[in-house]
Amino acid sequence: MVLLRGPSRRRLVVIAAGTAAYFVGLAVALHLAWYPQGLPGYVFFGVAAAVAAATCVRWPLETLTNLTAFTAYVCLAPLPEEMYGLYVRPPEALIPLALVTFLIISNGGPVIAPAATFSTLAVLTIVPWKDVVQLATEHRPWSEAALIDSGTDRSVLLGELIGCALVVLVAVMLRRQRRVTAQLAEQNRELTRLQAATIAHAAERERTRVAREVHDEVAHHVAALVIHAQSSLRIADRDPGQLVDAMRVVAEGGQDVLARIRSVVRVLRVPPETAPALGSLTDELLALSERIRAIGYDVDSSVTVRGEVPERERAAILGIVQESLTNVMLHSSARTICIAVQEQQWSWTIDVTDPGPKQERFPSVPRGGSGIPSMRERAGTFGGGVVAGPNGDGSGWSVSATIPMITPSQKETTR
Repeated sequence: MVLLRGPSRRRLVVIAAGTAAYFVGLAVALHLAWYPQGLPGYVFFGVAAAVAAATCVRWPLETLTNLTAFTAYVCLAPLPEEMYGLYVRPPEALIPLALVTFLIISNGGPVIAPAATFSTLAVLTIVPWKDVVQLATEHRPWSEAALIDSGTDRSVLLGELIGCALVVLVAVMLRRQRRVTAQLAEQNRELTRLQAATIAHAAERERTRVAREVHDEVAHHVAALVIHAQSSLRIADRDPGQLVDAMRVVAEGGQDVLARIRSVVRVLRVPPETAPALGSLTDELLALSERIRAIGYDVDSSVTVRGEVPERERAAILGIVQESLTNVMLHSSARTICIAVQEQQWSWTIDVTDPGPKQERFPSVPRGGSGIPSMRERAGTFGGGVVAGPNGDGSGWSVSATIPMITPSQKETTR
């Protein structure tokens, strides 16, 4: 057995409650000996209205057709004497049809068919057409139509017609209001989905940024530390005295790595606007070169920057240089590294080269790191690019990057 849920169940509950109240009212009227003429007709019309209201949403046209035929037969057709008790005068006889018309239109069903059917039947049952036809057949002036005695005040007839028109008008307005509400609800759901996707995208970007920062800071210093430790092992047998100094350098390097990790965590925790400012680009590159020289590399560093570099671009330049040096330490046997950072008219260029040859210092470490993708992502943020590959003469390796001074978004703004 399938139980009704949601709007269908609520609608049936409302119809049942309305029907019960209607018949209780008829019972009270009968008990008080105050009831309208043709009480059986009111009973039949009440039943017809309840059944039609329950079925009009699922079978709108069929329900409309049956109820219209029933109403037209009772109101317009000459009833047999034994069925005369079914007669209910307008506009009471139009109430079931008005209810069905209102429900069909307001719930998104057809509009033309119920509106035209209800309007036509309202005019036929409210307007005294028999008198109007008689007037026309007798060739009397149409000005006498207003003087015909139909037993009902003209203002009452006009009010009944206006009431029937309002049924259709209010149903159409409610239909539009429900449609707008449904559209707004759908737009709200779409905005919620877009917001969830935006939050997920922002979270993904943040995870990527955190991974890049940790990789650039930690991998570089750990690689330098391991290389220095390997050098210490090679001289341990030949010169034990130097081993103490080498281990001291390794210990200091380990403390530096720990400080770098804490620095990354601190930067990630502190909001960008309150994060401590970095030093100048020249000073940072000089400190980076000195760390590389401390582990035995010959570093040729050339930095030509005319003014202050914005913080985001400066961090990108330092990250690219640092990652390039890490790749040299991990994948090359060269002991000489050339670093050139130049400020051009509309961009900054970074070139890091080594003479090679290629040598994997840690062959047991899995390949496929994120070094080059990280550099390309840093440069791509500003509309720049990174080219990494063997030198022109086939020896060594070079990394060339360009970071424009104007980002793509700024270009769109200045147009």
